Amino acid sequence: MERARSLESNPAPAGDRGAAAAAPRSTPLTIVSGAVAGDDLVSVAASTSDALGRPVAIAIPSLGEPVVWPHGALAETGVRAIVEHAAGVIRDPDIEIPAIIADAVPVRIGNDVVGIIAVTTSGRSEPLLPEQLAWLEAGAAAAAVTALMRDAQEGGLQSSRRALLQALRTAPPADVAALEGHARRLGFDLSSGAVALCAAPPADGAQRPDELLSRHPALLADVGYGRLCGLVPISSPLSSGDGAQQLATELSGLGMLVALSGRRRDPAALHEALREAELLVELAASLAGSLSGQEETYRLLIGILLREREELELLRAQTISPLSAYDLQHDTDLLATLQAFLAHHGSTTETAEAMSLHRHTVGYRLSRVHEVSGLSPYESEGRERLSLGLKAHQILDADQRVRALL
Repeated sequence: MERARSLESNPAPAGDRGAAAAAPRSTPLTIVSGAVAGDDLVSVAASTSDALGRPVAIAIPSLGEPVVWPHGALAETGVRAIVEHAAGVIRDPDIEIPAIIADAVPVRIGNDVVGIIAVTTSGRSEPLLPEQLAWLEAGAAAAAVTALMRDAQEGGLQSSRRALLQALRTAPPADVAALEGHARRLGFDLSSGAVALCAAPPADGAQRPDELLSRHPALLADVGYGRLCGLVPISSPLSSGDGAQQLATELSGLGMLVALSGRRRDPAALHEALREAELLVELAASLAGSLSGQEETYRLLIGILLREREELELLRAQTISPLSAYDLQHDTDLLATLQAFLAHHGSTTETAEAMSLHRHTVGYRLSRVHEVSGLSPYESEGRERLSLGLKAHQILDADQRVRALL
């Protein structure tokens, strides 16, 4: 099989033999000019296809679905093969091309390959002649211009940052190479991983960090509801020493609740990093800004949530769910009393003072906790299980609130 041809920086102009009559543009250069003037990918594909008299497909994974001209020229299996090949080319420009492609040229933005433009074998399978290849190379250059202009039209730098972070908040990256390429175009190197950050304004509001967003060497964006999410690349100078912590301190100084994830050296795990940071912030907000010195335990349980959600749900079901159900049915406060008891390190007296109750009332409620859950809050094993179950309950509730914000 042939390999995708490299895009030369100064392709020789093609003669008009056989192309001028079919193409609405007189030279390959006018396809690029059209893109600069505002042509979209459909127009680029149509102009290239008309010039060559053959079906053309443009696949740039970061922009979504591929464009094929003429419409309907490829079956779904052919489109899927081209999309998969485009993703492969981003990782390895010398990858062999599939049978559905007669000839292809990478689409580049700077030094990064972001996709391909291809002539398909639909109807004719022979590769392009050298003079025809100039049209395909012009189509690749025009597609790159269109991609850049589309980013600018959709809101510029902050919009692009927000789009990348929103995608990672929602799901793991389907194509890690495309993620890294998108980040590089924004000026960030995620190839060595990153630390995630999330910051939320407290209930009484906070100073807007607009100036910080524009100057700080971190991939930060406002993702809505006044909440910031970001990635501090491990390769960034900011990540050396306590750099990420310094950023968190600066945001805290603006009145925001801030959390950092653990380091993720695999770019494929950056979704988990963002989820961890955002869940920690949501928990801090619901627990009055404090995780009671048990942040590492919460991190471990969040890791279980991200990898084995059923295990965390089972832990809650075996410890806390019976108490929640009892409170709902009998209009009691067993769960709130247990939470206060654990927060005050098993002191009945301090729990009674915090809840403005008599010590005997607290003792009665904790006895009911034992009866309903089967776990004694007075015994170390039972107290530990109930404490973990309560944290699992808090994390699952926080996860539900975070998902509502996506």
